[in-house]
Amino acid sequence: MVLKVSLIKRRLRSSKVRPQLLGPVVSVDGKKTLMAKSILVATGSQPLKVPGFEFDEERILSSTGILSLTELPKRLVILGAGAIGCEFGFVMNSFGVDVTLVEAAKHILPTEDQEVGGLLMRSLTDQGLTVLDNTTAISLSKIGVGIAVDIRGPDGNRTINADKALVVFGRKPNTKGLGLQEMGVQLDSKGYVQVRDGQQTDSVGIYAIGDITATPALAHVASREGEIAIDHIIGRRAKETGVNVKLVPSAIYCEPQVAGFGLREQDIAACGFKVGKVSYPYIAAGKSTAIGRPEGLVKIFIDETSGEILGAHIIGHNATEMIHEILLASSTELLLADISNMVHAHPTLSEVIVGASKQEVNNR
Repeated sequence: MVLKVSLIKRRLRSSKVRPQLLGPVVSVDGKKTLMAKSILVATGSQPLKVPGFEFDEERILSSTGILSLTELPKRLVILGAGAIGCEFGFVMNSFGVDVTLVEAAKHILPTEDQEVGGLLMRSLTDQGLTVLDNTTAISLSKIGVGIAVDIRGPDGNRTINADKALVVFGRKPNTKGLGLQEMGVQLDSKGYVQVRDGQQTDSVGIYAIGDITATPALAHVASREGEIAIDHIIGRRAKETGVNVKLVPSAIYCEPQVAGFGLREQDIAACGFKVGKVSYPYIAAGKSTAIGRPEGLVKIFIDETSGEILGAHIIGHNATEMIHEILLASSTELLLADISNMVHAHPTLSEVIVGASKQEVNNR
């Protein structure tokens, strides 16, 4: 399906009246046009194509193509150890595939907390994956019925052979060819739509949400942006005019799970004020041992002057569920003392959060 956004001018019945601009129109396959007072653009994103690493969806796979596999490879190289790479690496290893995970950054999950990324790397290695950080993929080629990846790492250059490669270097917005710029919609250098309050673009009546904007490319971000846009379109007064990215939780679905928001370990030096940190291990909560999931920790950053919660990160079982308690406290300006004073059920994994909170209170 081909979509095209444009403006339309229509002459009113009286020939004496000038044509008037009625609003944006969506053209579908060049055959059908849909007109509305407001149009919400949510065309999403697609896997980023890098020269020399192009997908053929047979031996060189994208994150979309790998979902169509009907037979598991014996050996799989994954180029890019962000959220998608780590999730697929965990899943494929669970199915018995020999997985090598390659990441150019100094630690896997480069957009997440550095310490958490290191802990996940250790866990994935213990599960049987080969994980190479600080390692660059130089070239990718088809050899025989498989593939060969030339890499450069701390120990020099070498070649990895496998049956297939999954290339996950990122994603790019689906904004090309829609006619948005002709409508006056501003795009940045990477093709992301620039939006204002209420998810408005610079073209009246056109709104944009989700992966085509520069906010985190997460389904829950797109959903919230959609709600904000609709509130603006119908004139309902909304509490938020846009998503506060500092309060957006990330969620990575491998095992152990990873979740977090706000300040990261590697960002502390640039803060300009004193940041406190508390952490608490999963194994200290009886529930984690009882269910056989003692691996993990909770880490929370605070402003040492005000006690404000600046960020939190969890690696461990059900981390993606547990992060919301700390996120709610942060968004409502509660302190860790408030969490520590709240009675939590026993035995639960959330007692790890209580333990971290009490540790901060005791340190004051």
